Amino acid sequence: MDTIMRLVKVVKSGHLVFLLAFFIALALNGCASHSPQVKFAEGVNFTAINTFYVEPPLNSLNETIESHLITAITSIMQRKGLRPETKDKADIKVAFLPSTAHKEGGSSLNIGVGTGLLGRVGGISLGSIFKVPVGEQVSQYQNLHIDIIQNGSFIYSAAGSAELKAADRITAQEALTKLVNELLEPYPAK
Repeated sequence: MDTIMRLVKVVKSGHLVFLLAFFIALALNGCASHSPQVKFAEGVNFTAINTFYVEPPLNSLNETIESHLITAITSIMQRKGLRPETKDKADIKVAFLPSTAHKEGGSSLNIGVGTGLLGRVGGISLGSIFKVPVGEQVSQYQNLHIDIIQNGSFIYSAAGSAELKAADRITAQEALTKLVNELLEPYPAK
């Protein structure tokens, strides 16, 4: 009876509403989007830009992936109305930095044993002793950062990631092509 009275007091005091709102906000924060982050420099005349050069990445890990990214970036920039040019003659330089990340996910069940009132044993505790994985999984993500530089200053920057659903190279290339499209889609066309 004492426990019920305490619960009624918590509900009446508004603490339960606060706790409920806190846990809802926490749950929604866990659903954060993987949408691209894009920034433009202010005051840039994008219509005056006619040519570009794609810089190879400093962290070259895989020549095939690097070549695929250069081809994908070149194709998109040409669709935007720009022409490829040599490094020395280009109006802008497009630099990119690929990386991979692994994220562990899945669920786990926490089990613990504690003592109850009057020496009774049992129950499941919130402060657990054992953690049992249930459907544990590891996801692999391909991260990509693209910067567009004019006269030594950044004029466009985009970053995003794509989850790789399979380990084969074809799936990875398809995911990267889609990611490059998402990152460069906001760049103004001529």
